[in-house]
Amino acid sequence: MDKSKVEEYVTEMYSLKPLYSNYFNQPLTSDDYYCKTAHTLLIAKSFNDYNRIYILSSDLEDAAHELNTLKGVNVVNIPSKGNITHWEQLMNQADFNLIGIYERLYNTNIRQREEIGKITFAKTNQQNEIYDLFYDSGFFSIYTDYLPSHEELKQLIERENVIINEIDNQIQGSFIFSIQGKKCYFRAWIDKSVHSLKLLFDVYNMMFAKKLEYAYLWINSENKKVRSIHQLLGAKPDGLKDYTFIKQS
Repeated sequence: MDKSKVEEYVTEMYSLKPLYSNYFNQPLTSDDYYCKTAHTLLIAKSFNDYNRIYILSSDLEDAAHELNTLKGVNVVNIPSKGNITHWEQLMNQADFNLIGIYERLYNTNIRQREEIGKITFAKTNQQNEIYDLFYDSGFFSIYTDYLPSHEELKQLIERENVIINEIDNQIQGSFIFSIQGKKCYFRAWIDKSVHSLKLLFDVYNMMFAKKLEYAYLWINSENKKVRSIHQLLGAKPDGLKDYTFIKQS
């Protein structure tokens, strides 16, 4: 389906004040799958072996019917600061199961932290090693953690948005982030070394040097240890949660 036509459908569905909407201007491409009825628009974006689904609908039964026609592994993310009972009803009727709840934290306590060696930015020839570090660690889920693809990781490295903890020529840890204005968004963090907080301190020192004012990050609600680390450094929840549902058929 033509991208401009889908954009028309999105505008049309928003005008109906949909009961269900988890689409927030994510980029559309000709490779995406689209399904349109009188009450529902589904957008499916393919990621390796699964699809991430965006829904705009004003009708429970119609939305559930269209979701039930999808094949393969399909994932729905629902960010919300409020009650999601109506979404739970839809997900239950469409046979989607909740697999994770993430909470967004923010931090304005941007100051210098302990320096554990120099900050080391990743090089493009280390892309595969960093990719494998995240994907093979067993700590992350491709459905809930928004890990970068090979191509996106390459671009992030080129923009100096990836730092590493390298010991004896082996990458023990990596931290992926992005900067927008005065804000720094933490994407993913892993470190298997004895200095497991080095990269987190590195990012805060970099933010302090660049005069950045806000850090934003998502934490798995079940990961109490990492949550406590961030809170000790001043991070606080802002009330936004992201609920991930999945269906495999």
